[in-house]
Amino acid sequence: MLNFLNRFDQVFYYSPIGMALVSLDGHWIKVNPALSKITGYTEEELLSMTFQEITYPDDLVADINHVQELVEGKKDAYEMEKRYFHKNGNIVWALLSVFIVREDNKSVYLIAQVQDITEKNRLKQNLIESEDRYRSLVENSPLGILVHQKGIIQYANSTALQLLRTKELKDIMGLHIHNFIHLDDRRIVSSRIESIEKSKQFAQSIYIRLILFDGQEIDVEVNGIPIQLNGQSAVQVVFWDVTEKKKEEDLIRYRAYHDTLTDLPNRLKFQLDLEEEINKDTTFTSMYLDLHGLKTVNDSYGHQAGDVALIKVTSRITGVLGSMGLVYRLGGDEFSIVFSGHKSEEEIGEIANSIAEVIKQPIYIVDTIVQMTTSIGVVFYPDHGVDMDVLLRHADMAMYHAKKINTLYKIYDK
Repeated sequence: MLNFLNRFDQVFYYSPIGMALVSLDGHWIKVNPALSKITGYTEEELLSMTFQEITYPDDLVADINHVQELVEGKKDAYEMEKRYFHKNGNIVWALLSVFIVREDNKSVYLIAQVQDITEKNRLKQNLIESEDRYRSLVENSPLGILVHQKGIIQYANSTALQLLRTKELKDIMGLHIHNFIHLDDRRIVSSRIESIEKSKQFAQSIYIRLILFDGQEIDVEVNGIPIQLNGQSAVQVVFWDVTEKKKEEDLIRYRAYHDTLTDLPNRLKFQLDLEEEINKDTTFTSMYLDLHGLKTVNDSYGHQAGDVALIKVTSRITGVLGSMGLVYRLGGDEFSIVFSGHKSEEEIGEIANSIAEVIKQPIYIVDTIVQMTTSIGVVFYPDHGVDMDVLLRHADMAMYHAKKINTLYKIYDK
């Protein structure tokens, strides 16, 4: 028995957890150094006090009720989180475990274990506050924020609801996001979801079109972030309306590739399209046109008159061609027309004559009538070159030859 008591004293004294023997009226009978460290009081100070004196008032009733139930034999132990007053006045959170010791069926004293959980509770509270702040930021964000799992919508903030033209979260909860994605964009959205779920990495912004509750379409910029929702993988989608921005960007892009005067695709667009056709290695026919008479109009009547003449000639050329070929203004009085496939000489002659016929028709500019003509060089891909520079050079040579021999068109002759 003595050895047991000695071992108990050793465990009691060296335990890293605060331990105490407490009388049924709440006086400390015996305390270990760990409890002194938790409360800030020395052993002598604690032994002159009751646990009630350093218990936070709001926790005292529950603690005393638990003790009363132990004494009455309703239970043998209890556990609770409670607060103690540290000697320096601070609050110490503790996990309290209390057991009752009985001898001859009579309650004798209590054994209390006190584990300091102040830091744990502080971190827990910080986490709660952080989550509250995050929730507030999300809900009040000017950006639409939506969370889905495997495409099924689980949450949307107020801005997302506004963007989708609805007011109630229940209207979209449980729906698949494809309900709001334009048909043309669903494949890329599905691919991005799969990539985010697999890589667990942020996905860069892209433009997609949304179909709203009222049937309207808007352009949005959207990115995706992998998150956890209720212990399961989910994707947080952040999106915002860029309809006007997209229109501006589309206009800027359009203007970069189109002539400002005639609205035809320009030289840059011609180069890009030709490179694309060459990369696809599909046959095509290209006509290179040089207008005659534009310089005379500019010199005689001014550049404004020349611009009017160019606009009218452009309209005539595109009108006579219809959908047969794509017309480009390469600059000044130079144009190119690209046809798919290898046109026969007979077809080329018919097209060239049709173009020449509409170009030479009188052009009325204010009180003046002017006329223009053209010379045309023709090349085939890949017969007359396998890169753009060579094709353009050969087309220019053929056009110059046609002008030199005073004929309407000339097919490049190696």
